[in-house]
Amino acid sequence: MITNLYDLFIKLNENYQESSLLKDLSLIKNIEKYKDIKIKHIKNLQTSVEKYETLNYPSITCGIITYNEERCIQRCLNSIINEFDNTIILDSISTDNTIDIIKNHFPSVKILSQTWKNDFSHHRNIIINHSNDDWIYFIDADNIYNKDNKGKAKKIAKIINFLQIKCVISPMIHEHNGHIYIDTRRLFSLKNNILFNGKVHEEPIFEDNTIPTNITVDIHITHDGYNPEIINQDKKNIRNRNLTKQMIELEPNNPKWLFFYARELEQANKDNHEIKNTLIKAINAYNHYEDKRYYIDTLLLLCKILFKTAEFKELSHYITILEKEFPNCIDSSYYKANLLLLNTQMKLRKIINYLETDLYNNKYSIINTTNDHVQYTILKLNYLLEDLENMKNSYNSLKSNEMKQEFIKSIKKLQQIPTL
Repeated sequence: MITNLYDLFIKLNENYQESSLLKDLSLIKNIEKYKDIKIKHIKNLQTSVEKYETLNYPSITCGIITYNEERCIQRCLNSIINEFDNTIILDSISTDNTIDIIKNHFPSVKILSQTWKNDFSHHRNIIINHSNDDWIYFIDADNIYNKDNKGKAKKIAKIINFLQIKCVISPMIHEHNGHIYIDTRRLFSLKNNILFNGKVHEEPIFEDNTIPTNITVDIHITHDGYNPEIINQDKKNIRNRNLTKQMIELEPNNPKWLFFYARELEQANKDNHEIKNTLIKAINAYNHYEDKRYYIDTLLLLCKILFKTAEFKELSHYITILEKEFPNCIDSSYYKANLLLLNTQMKLRKIINYLETDLYNNKYSIINTTNDHVQYTILKLNYLLEDLENMKNSYNSLKSNEMKQEFIKSIKKLQQIPTL
C-alpha cells in the first residue's frame, strides 16, 4: 500500500526503474522531505505506471511582467522558446525598446499593457486571468531559463496532476553570487484557484488564504537582477521598502512583512536599532503565527545585526534558539565560530600588548639580546590579526635579516597554495 510521495518513489525505484512515472517523479529535489504528502488514489502500481504512459502533458502559459527590460527581455524569451504553449507579457507602459524587441523577434507572444499599480500580485493575477491553459509558469525578465530544463516543466505538471497534489512548484534560482533560492513558487495548476498575494514579495496562495505546499524541482534559472554591477539596487530597495510598509499596514500580525522590511532596512544601511527592534517584533509574532517559513531568516538576520553591533550576550541567546529550532542548520555554528574567533583575536591583542609592554620597559633577554625573538613573535601575531600597519612596524624593528627572510618565505609558501 502506497501512503505518501516518498513511498511511491521507493516502490517505483524497486520495480519500475525505466518507467516515465519514476523518471518524472525524480525531477522532485530531495523527495525524502515530502513524506507528509499523502498519495491515496494509487491502488495498483503497475496499472498506474501503464496509465501514466498514455496521458498527455498539461498545457502551460509562461507569464512575464515587464517595464523597460530592453537589456534582458530578448535573452529571457530566447531561453523559453518551445518550452511553453503560450507566453503572455504584461507590460507597464515601457518607455524603452522592450515592446519593439518583443514584436519584432517574438510575434507569437501575447502582449498586454497596464500602468504600474505598485502591486506585483495585481499584475501577475491579470496574466493568470488571461491564460486559457492548464498551468502557469512565471519567469522574470532578468531570468534565463537554462538549456538543461528542456521538457521538464511539462513533465512536472503531468506528474503533479496525475498524483492529484495541490501544490506550487519552485524552480531553483541561481544568483550572481552563487546563492541558490529553492523556495520560489513560480509554477502551479490554474485549476486550484490559486492567485498571488502581496504588493511585493508576492506568493501564490489558495482562495481561502491558506499557503499551498511547496515542492522544489530540478529546474534551474539564472538571475542577474540583484547584481549591483548591472542594476541600481537603491531604487529597487526604496520601492520594495515602501510596498512592504504598506503590507505591514494591511497585515500587521504577519511576521513575514516585518522580516522583509527589516531586511530592506539592512540592505539600505539604515539604523541598526530600528532593524533589531523590527526583527524582535517579528520573532515575537511567530509565537502566535502558524506559517513560520521566514522564521529562520528572521533569526539569522537578527544574529547578523547583533554581531555587527557587538551585542554578544544577546547574540548568544538567539544562537541558542537557532540551534534548538533548526539543529541541522550550520549557520548557528558559523556565528559561534565567529564569536570564538573574535575572542581569540582579543586574546592575541592582549599577548601583543603584554610583549610590547615588556619591550617598552627594557627587560633584558638571555635568549637573544636584540629581542628579535620577541619582535618576531609580535610580527607573527600581527600577521594572524591581518594588522598590516603593525606588521610593517614589527618587520622593520627586526635586526636579523635571517628572521626577515624566514618571515618572507612563510608568506610566499602561503601564496603558492593553488587556487581552484
